[in-house]
Amino acid sequence: MSRRALVTGGFGFVGSKLSAMLVERGYELAVLDDLSVGSAANVAEPFADRISTLVADIRNLEEVERRIAEFQPTAVFHLAAVHFIPTCETNPTLAVGVNVTGTQAVLEASSRNDSVEAVVLASSGAVYAPDEGAHAETATVGPSDIYGFTKVWAEELATYFHRSTSTPVGIARIFNVVGPGETNPHLLPTIIEQIRDGAELRLGNLSTRRDYVFTDDVARGLLLLGERCGEYGLLTCNLGSESAISGSDLVELVARAAGCEVTVTPDPARFRESDRPVLLSDCSLARDALGWRAETPLARAVEAALAQPFAAGYVTEERRSALDRTSR
Repeated sequence: MSRRALVTGGFGFVGSKLSAMLVERGYELAVLDDLSVGSAANVAEPFADRISTLVADIRNLEEVERRIAEFQPTAVFHLAAVHFIPTCETNPTLAVGVNVTGTQAVLEASSRNDSVEAVVLASSGAVYAPDEGAHAETATVGPSDIYGFTKVWAEELATYFHRSTSTPVGIARIFNVVGPGETNPHLLPTIIEQIRDGAELRLGNLSTRRDYVFTDDVARGLLLLGERCGEYGLLTCNLGSESAISGSDLVELVARAAGCEVTVTPDPARFRESDRPVLLSDCSLARDALGWRAETPLARAVEAALAQPFAAGYVTEERRSALDRTSR
């Protein structure tokens, strides 16, 4: 049987890069996406023309099961999620519905289809308990926000799926992804957007340090997990750069790359009560098990983001606030 992959959320920020890589790797590919964020236009040519688009809400088990049964994938990459933290905090019902109920629907539908030989879940470094040091996969799990909790619950569902079906599962704990074609107003695209509008930036807490990793590196890690998790049965790997910088340093890096000077004004509305001081990865297991490491320097990722900061379907802060209100 030919290799056939189904990617949920495959038109989003990371998903669009993974989709292109899978097609380039020779997979027959279907993307299951509700198109609320992102667009098929985000997959680079000539790969987009070789993808089957399946429009569906992952919370709808009957619809997801029908789509998987029709396409008969050998691998399922589950990336569809609500991962913009302000949305998760203001609308936890939506976050739990998509990230937990949606994950269960994808897993249950996969369990009912004999073609599925592996499932990869995109999780997050947000599952770890706050710590000043680098997190290995053996570190204590203890999220500090609702998004992190939804990812812990999704991981537990994936673990149970593996134990009950023996289907290999790869879990990727992804850290802060940056690069071209963002679909949500995270820190880097917000900085770029505000620099384009003027010299004064209104931002939240810039003292926190984050582990920024390039989109293409993450997509490559997900692909490798899908191809290698069968050797382990259940494999959980961090995908990060193993280096953390502050928000202030990121602002300076962007300003330098853009060739401009900026002034930052703290905006109280952007500060989060649950903002942990540091989030940093230890990716030794990914190197040992997958032969993976982050290869793209942050400076190069910033340059790529400056060249193309926003994807088709990018959700501006104003539109995101409107979506959050209407989806409650």
